[in-house]
Amino acid sequence: MGILNKLFGNKKAESYANDSKSKDFPPKPKWKPNPHKDLNIILEKAKYYTKEKLQIAVFEYGTVVIFPEQVTDIESSAKVTLDKIYKSHPDFNPRKMDDDNYLIEYTQPAFTIVFKEEIDSNWDYIDENHQDGICRDEVLINALGQRNVFDKVGKICLYGRSKMFMDAQFPKVLLKFDKK
Repeated sequence: MGILNKLFGNKKAESYANDSKSKDFPPKPKWKPNPHKDLNIILEKAKYYTKEKLQIAVFEYGTVVIFPEQVTDIESSAKVTLDKIYKSHPDFNPRKMDDDNYLIEYTQPAFTIVFKEEIDSNWDYIDENHQDGICRDEVLINALGQRNVFDKVGKICLYGRSKMFMDAQFPKVLLKFDKK
């Protein structure tokens, strides 16, 4: 705490140190979109995208964790993977799939599916609320070098990623698939 005391004085240093231990750490977005209504559809799509060759866990808000190597406990292994994403900067990479759904991939073997129908029926909501998908003090730079400026795909990503944050805060694996 020495350097913080020098920079901020004793009370500010304590406040700053306690901030990182608060319920707002790690930073997360304000946005809390509704979960997909049918997790079985998410599981079926995840199986399709992975050609049923990987073990799969689906969390309550639709985050999918996959396992490139066989694990003995899908649920606890999935929670560890999701926690790694949550406690590091949750970068994301969109992939438009052959069925026009978007797969929002993370730095660990996990993704969120945003369905075409979901985008179409909720576009105004996504467009109006996407800035709430940015975490406190987060700066995301687009392909043009702009900060926190998002095109349609970027807004879709923030929508999907917000669901992952909801899963990461209160992780509940509701569906599992163990490859044959």
